[in-house]
Amino acid sequence: MRRAIASTRRCALTVVACAATALATSAALAEFRQISENVAIGYEGPSAKATRQFLYSRGTPLEVVVQIEGWVKVRDAQGTLAWVEKKVLAERNTVLVKVPVAEVYAAPDAASPIVFRADNGVMLQLVAQQPTGTLGAWAQVRHRDGQSGYVRLDAVFGL
Repeated sequence: MRRAIASTRRCALTVVACAATALATSAALAEFRQISENVAIGYEGPSAKATRQFLYSRGTPLEVVVQIEGWVKVRDAQGTLAWVEKKVLAERNTVLVKVPVAEVYAAPDAASPIVFRADNGVMLQLVAQQPTGTLGAWAQVRHRDGQSGYVRLDAVFGL
């Protein structure tokens, strides 16, 4: 009886570990695009006849969930799902601040000087994503006023 219980527990732990790995892998492999038009409509379904739910502005990063026949189901920074026409999406080169205030540093190191701070919802141009190292994962970004630096990946949406 004890062997059966121990075996069941090992199986349950294995399932949990596999699920956690799958979630981490899917998050790391997420595909992001951005709105290429001045304004794009987010619909309830994959049709221009569906209910209009949202308006997205140029540069807004969106996570691609699924694509079908000219339509893409996307997730925005708030986690909301909507359908947009595929033709309004372009390769991603922006990220959106998702924390109350993101600190942007001079180097990919929290001990380096802070160059500027960006509030929640501020769009930043992605210059480069830094490899994950012992100091964490960073992205080099530029504000529209020209300031640039490094922000932690967990502070932005779109990567």
